[in-house]
Amino acid sequence: MRVENAVPEALIVDIFAKLPVKSLIRFMCLSKSCFQAISDQQFFSLHLHQCNQINKEFLLQISEIPLTLQSLSFCHHQLLREAVTLEPQIQLPSPLRWEMVGSCNGVLCLTTSSQPIRNLGILNPSIKKLKLVPFPNLGDSFYLSNRIHGFVDGTCFKTEIGFGFDSCTSDFKIVMIFQEIHSQIWRQVQVYSLRPNSWKVLSNVPSVSYYIFEPQVVVNGAFYWVVKPVISLCYSILMFDFTDEKFKEIKMPDCFYGDLAYFYEFDGLGEVKGKLSLLLHSVINYSAGVSLEMWMMEDSGWVRQFVVNVKQHRAPICLAMNDEVMLLLRRSNVGHILSCDLKTLKLTDHGEEQRPCAFAYTPSLALLGEEN
Repeated sequence: MRVENAVPEALIVDIFAKLPVKSLIRFMCLSKSCFQAISDQQFFSLHLHQCNQINKEFLLQISEIPLTLQSLSFCHHQLLREAVTLEPQIQLPSPLRWEMVGSCNGVLCLTTSSQPIRNLGILNPSIKKLKLVPFPNLGDSFYLSNRIHGFVDGTCFKTEIGFGFDSCTSDFKIVMIFQEIHSQIWRQVQVYSLRPNSWKVLSNVPSVSYYIFEPQVVVNGAFYWVVKPVISLCYSILMFDFTDEKFKEIKMPDCFYGDLAYFYEFDGLGEVKGKLSLLLHSVINYSAGVSLEMWMMEDSGWVRQFVVNVKQHRAPICLAMNDEVMLLLRRSNVGHILSCDLKTLKLTDHGEEQRPCAFAYTPSLALLGEEN
């Protein structure tokens, strides 16, 4: 990359890397050299690394038609809200109902809200860039299998989606699992890569049928689901690595397998300080209320980070930043936003939300050079 020689190139790049995305977009219009410096792939990685050192934001979906998002951030334990403007630059096909299903490196994965999923999109709301993703070709054998089982038009299957980033190829990927609705058998798994804009069928997939639970999370180039094999009563975590495109099963904390396993239930997955985190609840003493526990995956295995008591359990979603964890306690279509200070374990209630759908988010320059 080349920039004006009045100032050392390294210094300019270092200054640019500390600027917010909105400022960088404006600076790209200053000169050809600034445009080349900011649109460089190496600069994207440097800027993303700098952004990840700052507390992450959260994106909350307000409505589906039109897709309406709100940015949430914490400042001195206060929740700050800011509307995310998508229109008129972003025009999602209507009258379809779109929803967020994943977030990674400043990019959102969108799908239509009805099963089976037929429409997908990849969106960077910071630079107002949208790319619609073609639906995979499932092949004649897939639909033939459906007809043999007494179903037509693909109505016997549902889809599960994982979205992440392959750091080796600097490419965004989507893994899509096609399951039979009743038996949970995996009929097919395909992976989409953004750069070639194509899907491929995976042959090395688990032979076990799983029930898959929400919410899921992407951490350091891998996607995680909490699952329960159809033939088992035990939970486990299923990981998909976006680099080698392979699945791996991980055990839950020991409390799920001991004498007290009956009293523990899974709630959600999250990312805390770049590590996989797990939120669960226990009701050992009903008169004392519900205990929410957060566990983190360390090199040595699962380590419990904190335990807090809440009056009523509502299936929390665990979303985390540096020293504060956001908990979205939901029931049906209503949720409460709480935050927990990891140092003091103090809980703060930030009010009620009508649409409890949120993802951790880091503004970035991703998709800058991609065509729609």
